[in-house]
Parts: sequence; C-alpha cells; structure tokens
Amino acid sequence: MTETAVFPDRLELCSAGTWVTFRFAEIAAWPRPAWLWRLLSRFGWRPRNLPVGERDWFHPPKDRFFAFFTTPRLVVYLCDEPRTDYGNTLFRRVQEVMRAGGFDTWDLG
Repeated sequence: MTETAVFPDRLELCSAGTWVTFRFAEIAAWPRPAWLWRLLSRFGWRPRNLPVGERDWFHPPKDRFFAFFTTPRLVVYLCDEPRTDYGNTLFRRVQEVMRAGGFDTWDLG
C-alpha cells in the first residue's frame, strides 16, 4: 500500500496505482442482533461509536497502528511525526475523522 485516506464513512487505500474502498458500515462489529441494527441503520438509527477495528497508541508515533476488521485483517501504521501533545497527533486526528461518521476503534493499549 502506498497511500491511505480516512473519511468519516470509509477507508481508502492505494496499492499499485489502484484505489480500494472499505466502507466502515460493512466491516463494523455490530451489536446483536446484527441484522436488526443493520436494518435500523438504513433508516438513520444506529449505535454511536460503532467499532471498525482496534488501535494501539502506546508506542512512539511510527509504531502506532489501526487494525481494521477487514478480511484479511488490514493494519495501517502511521508515519513518524515531530513530538507534540497527543491531541494534535495524526493518530488522534484519524480517530476524530472516524468518530465524525459515528465509527471508532477499540483500544489495545
């Protein structure tokens, strides 16, 4: 993979010049009964912060990652960045974009 873009409703990856899209609603860990929640989401009603993967943030910036619930499992590592407070890190900004769409990740740290 050469490039990654995170949007409130999806993850897009560029590999060998081809873009692949993973919609968060399709990879989310829906609460049970999942079929009912998926149906309700079509009418605009779904749980908040629906998990779409896991995250590990308790490392230096270049070792932080998001592991998405795709098949096979997709792990996205972040690039190194200058030392800054946590609220301004790329890692935190990615979380905020996903949360804007109602999605989130579980904490492994």
